[in-house]
Amino acid sequence: MNMKNQRPKVLTAIVLSALALTAFGCSKSDRETASDKVEHAYDKTKAAVSNGWSDLKDYTFEKSSDFKDRAAAMSSDLDAKLEKLKADTADAKASASRSAAWEEVKSSRADLSDKLDALGNASADTWDSAKANVIAAAKRVEAAYDKLKADMS
Repeated sequence: MNMKNQRPKVLTAIVLSALALTAFGCSKSDRETASDKVEHAYDKTKAAVSNGWSDLKDYTFEKSSDFKDRAAAMSSDLDAKLEKLKADTADAKASASRSAAWEEVKSSRADLSDKLDALGNASADTWDSAKANVIAAAKRVEAAYDKLKADMS
């Protein structure tokens, strides 16, 4: 696995480290500065993850194995985020909008799984379409996740 594949994990680690520093042993001014830095790092992390899917659009059929590996890894990262969110909200009473948002997440995630499975049947002629379907499905999952997370705030 190359460094480009590790970018979302590294950025997440940076954000978590900054949060830890914010919470312990800082003056109010330091916490505000750190909070601004954390917010900026979060925005960069979110953009990197989103760009990660967009970066996959350039993979050719000859690189389909690499595409599948990266897509599977990024899909696993999405699943981890969803599981964490699910665990964090296990005790919270779900509103109608939150329930609808969870259903959208589940539906879009199932669609992503179907699109990833379809990659196995893609030929050189159908590769670009199958690849575009995976990228679009992944972006739908991320959008549904973002909507759900916003609903929980």
